[in-house]
Amino acid sequence: MKKFKINLSLFLIFLILVFFSGCASTNNSSSKSQKNPPKVVDDGYQQVQAKDTNQANFEVKPNEERKSNTSLGDMIRRLPGVQVSGSGQNLNVKVSGSESFMSGTSPLFVVNGTSIGNSFAQVANMVNPNDVTSIRVLKGSDASIYGTRGANGVILIRTK
Repeated sequence: MKKFKINLSLFLIFLILVFFSGCASTNNSSSKSQKNPPKVVDDGYQQVQAKDTNQANFEVKPNEERKSNTSLGDMIRRLPGVQVSGSGQNLNVKVSGSESFMSGTSPLFVVNGTSIGNSFAQVANMVNPNDVTSIRVLKGSDASIYGTRGANGVILIRTK
């Protein structure tokens, strides 16, 4: 009988240790998730988590390179899925995969949440390339929040 009581007490000690070690590992995993917050992307009118969008998240961040001679057109050329022809302020910008039946092929330009229009020349006159923090392209269902104006795609530009 004495041997049974010793085994039972060892078993209870083992269960307590297993329980507390499981709690300690839970605390470690939650602290890791706080160190690496989920990636947040600009989706036009709001900031959403990258996992909640249905498109690949491509974004140009020109300030990482600190090139002061980079023009706005050169930044837009680096966006995947965007075709740019011409030079200077006479650029013709087209988002591949989106083309409206009734209107031209120029995308809608949105600067800091404000719709500017479909003219690259207007945007080039308005935005200083050194102040640009990010440029992102929206197409398909992501651009649908802008209605028919975003039928040819949307180019989101964020500045300082």
